[in-house]
Amino acid sequence: MAWWIIYLGAWLGTALLATVLTRIARDVAPRLGFVDKPLNEAHKKHVTVTPVFGGAAMLSAWLVAIGGGALLAAVGGRYLPAEVAENLANIRAVGSRLAVLVACAVGMGLLGLLDDRKALRAWQKFLGQFVLAGAAAAWGVRVTAFVSVPIITWGLTVFWILLIVNALNFLDNMDGLAAGIAALAAFLFLFTAAARGQHFVSALAAVTCGSACGFLVYNKPKASIFMGDAGSHFLGFTLAVIGALTTFYTQESRTLAPLLTPVLILGVPIFDTAAVVLIRLRLRKPIYVGDNRHISHRFQHLGMTRPVAVLLVCLLSFTVGCGAVALIWLPPVGAAVVLLQSALVFAIISIIQFYVPKKDS
Repeated sequence: MAWWIIYLGAWLGTALLATVLTRIARDVAPRLGFVDKPLNEAHKKHVTVTPVFGGAAMLSAWLVAIGGGALLAAVGGRYLPAEVAENLANIRAVGSRLAVLVACAVGMGLLGLLDDRKALRAWQKFLGQFVLAGAAAAWGVRVTAFVSVPIITWGLTVFWILLIVNALNFLDNMDGLAAGIAALAAFLFLFTAAARGQHFVSALAAVTCGSACGFLVYNKPKASIFMGDAGSHFLGFTLAVIGALTTFYTQESRTLAPLLTPVLILGVPIFDTAAVVLIRLRLRKPIYVGDNRHISHRFQHLGMTRPVAVLLVCLLSFTVGCGAVALIWLPPVGAAVVLLQSALVFAIISIIQFYVPKKDS
C-alpha cells in the first residue's frame, strides 16, 4: 500500500508541475521563436500561430521529479515505511544506468527541440536518434527476448527505441492524441511493473504519466500549445525504455504471450505507423513526409470531429493495452482469447486505414 501512495504522489506532483511549466512554456515560446505557423505543412490544419514548446515543459517536470526522487532515496529513507526504505537502499545499484537513461532522454528532447526551432533534415534527425538509442542500449537498458548474443540484443534494443520514438512522433497529428496515448501507456506500464514488484520502474512510469497528463491540460482540443518533436521524442524514448525495463515474462508465466505485452500496450501507435509507411511506399511518397492518412484522420473523414476521433483512438489503444496487461497472468486459452481480440481490433483499424479514402480537408 505504501508504494501505491508513492506512485500516486509521484504522478500527481509531476502532473501539477508539468501543468505550471506548460503554462509558462506557452507564454515564453513565441519570444524564443518556438511557434508552429498555420498550414506551413500540407498535413497541418490548425489556423492560428501556436506555441510548440510543450516538450520542454514535460521534460523539465520529469527531470525535477526524477531529481526529487533521487534526493528522497538518498536522504529521506529513514522517514519512510520499512518496506519502502529497504528498496530505496538499493538505488545505488541502478544509479549509473538511471543516469545514462536520463542523459539520453534529455538528448532526445534536445534533438527534438532543435528540430522544432529549425527543421532538421530527416537523415540528421534519424542519426541523432540512432546515436542516443545506441548509447541507451549499450549502457542503460537491453531487450533480450531469450537472446544472449550481445550485438543482437543491442540491435533489438536500438530498433525498439527507434520504433517507439518515431511511432509517437507520427501519432502527434491531432490535439491531445500523442500525449493521451503516452499517458495511457505509461499508466499500463506502471500497473504491470508494480504487479511485478519493480518499484523503480513503476515510479519512472508514474512521473512519465504525470508529465503527459499535466501537458494535456493545455494540449486537449482546442490546444493552446503543441508538444513538438521535443515532446514526442522525449515521451517515445521514455516509454520505450520503461517497456524494456519492465519484466513481463517470468519462470512462473504460463505462456510466452507476456513477451508481447509492451508491443500491444503501444500497439496502436506501432500499427498506425506501419500502415502509414506502407501506404506511402505504395504511393511512392517519402515515408518521412507527413500526410492525412493516419487512423485519426480516417475517423475524421468518416464524419467525426477531431476530438471524437482522438478519443476513439485512445479508447482503442487502452482496450488493446488492458488485454495485454492481463497476459502476464492468463493460461494458454485466456492468452489466446486476448491475442485474438487484439488481432480483431487491428483488423478493424486496417479496414478503416486502407479502405476509407484519404481526403484533403
